[in-house]
Amino acid sequence: MDPIRPPTSSTPVGSATSQGRGQQPQQGQLPLGQLLKAVVVEAKGAGQFVLDIGGSRLAAQSQSPLSIGQTLQLQVTNTTPQIELKIVSDTLNQFIGKSLTLVGKNIDLSALFQNFNSTTPPPLQALTPTSRSIIESFFSLQQTDIGNKEGGAILKQLLEGVGLNLEHHLAKGDKNSAAATLKAALLEVAHTFKSAELIASTTNKIITTIELFQLAQLNANNDTFLIFPLPLPFIEAGYLSIEKDDGKDGSSDPDDFRFSLHLTMSELGNICIIFSKIKDTLMLQFQAESAEKMQFIQQFSDELVESITNMPNISISFSQDAPDPVAELIKKIVPEGESMLDTKA
Repeated sequence: MDPIRPPTSSTPVGSATSQGRGQQPQQGQLPLGQLLKAVVVEAKGAGQFVLDIGGSRLAAQSQSPLSIGQTLQLQVTNTTPQIELKIVSDTLNQFIGKSLTLVGKNIDLSALFQNFNSTTPPPLQALTPTSRSIIESFFSLQQTDIGNKEGGAILKQLLEGVGLNLEHHLAKGDKNSAAATLKAALLEVAHTFKSAELIASTTNKIITTIELFQLAQLNANNDTFLIFPLPLPFIEAGYLSIEKDDGKDGSSDPDDFRFSLHLTMSELGNICIIFSKIKDTLMLQFQAESAEKMQFIQQFSDELVESITNMPNISISFSQDAPDPVAELIKKIVPEGESMLDTKA
């Protein structure tokens, strides 16, 4: 897909970032890698268009045919000498229809460290101390046993450290918080070792997976629905989705919740576990890949109930035909009957 660039001779209509309205965009305001949603609001001919990005308008030039009303998912790929935005539909299309482990294990740093260990001199020494420390700490956390009472805190550290909010920190000018993320460290690895094929390839796959989750959350565009990767090495693929009640109708208890785990495990295949709490009742729904695997999981239901000590009422149900987590994630990014490029006027 051809890139989109503001014409060198034209003046931007408004800010190209949602940081403010009516400001003239400065190239430094758009960090590399930032994901944006834009709508084509005007076509001037000769490849000249006006895009609405976060309520502000930007004059742009594109060799690709665009239509008024078309919705674009964009990523900042260059800021000098001019801003360059890439339509990222191609990034998603490479996932669709392919049997690939796109989530979960792709954020496992084991393969990257294997590449590091097979290279002399040790590549980590070529990185900045911040990036080296982040990568080593993240890898160490991934090797920690989470099957104890500290497991929740470890998973929380991993999720917070991935870097789903890297661009948000940069947009606020908080470079220190942005640099303290795995994504930032991996971007440095990809740049530093771009000529080292194995390291560069492994690193870029992890970055692409992180950006897939960023894109999923961007498309959700909803504070009441959140999607997080599960960077745990024993999960082949998977993610966590959280549904938050906005409380506008006043009918729900603020302590109620609903979240679900969408997983692929090496021995159990696809599994979906839905947790719902309504008042004093906790409901657990287990979906397994087949009837045989459902029966295997069901054997441990009594043990599970005994391990939950702070809920007076627990309801557990089992079913089969658990969906593939990758396919489910793609559905959340691109609902059925729609595409990444919405060409409806």
